[in-house]
Amino acid sequence: MEKVIAPPVRSASTRSKGATKTSCMGTRLGRRFFERPAVQVARGLLGKCIVRRYRHRLITSIITETEAYAGPMDRASRAFGGRRTKGVRALYSRGGVVYVYLVYGIHWLLNFKAAGPDQPQAVLIRAITTNAGSDLKSIAGPGKTSRYLKVDRSLYGEDVTTSNKIWIEDIGVRIDSRQVTRSPRVGIDYAGPYWGSKPWRFRINVGTSAG
Repeated sequence: MEKVIAPPVRSASTRSKGATKTSCMGTRLGRRFFERPAVQVARGLLGKCIVRRYRHRLITSIITETEAYAGPMDRASRAFGGRRTKGVRALYSRGGVVYVYLVYGIHWLLNFKAAGPDQPQAVLIRAITTNAGSDLKSIAGPGKTSRYLKVDRSLYGEDVTTSNKIWIEDIGVRIDSRQVTRSPRVGIDYAGPYWGSKPWRFRINVGTSAG
């Protein structure tokens, strides 16, 4: 049985060039994966591997928690009401584009654009598991996750289906629905009871396994 919370993250030479040689040794996710409703993409990203190239080295991690934001109708979304400002222009791009924004003047939170152009939906990455030497380390919280992955303003608008700075791979880990907890999103009381209660937060249950 393969541990879901700790899928294999293999090392790769820092001299690898382009997106064809990666440390997860999986298959890069393409446009079709992302151009679906945010709720489907958020669920589908569990168990996928993020690869971040930063200063001539590769940083890898497995996605273990996400949140979906459904666009103009969703009061918790940064595109609520069809908002179109310079800061949210990435949300109107094609699926798979990186959307980052600054919170508390400290953290650049990592989101991936979902759905098609002019459908400003997104998925927030809230937690990851990574190799720390010979040990596995869980990094919880979107701020800590982004800090580990060296997320900053320079990633805004990157296309993970083609980028050599950041991309996501399918490494063959399948997460059964029984191994996933769905719950309301965090810190969105301002969205009201209806949107605040949507079970659009997805987490892998620690200690479960997949065949």
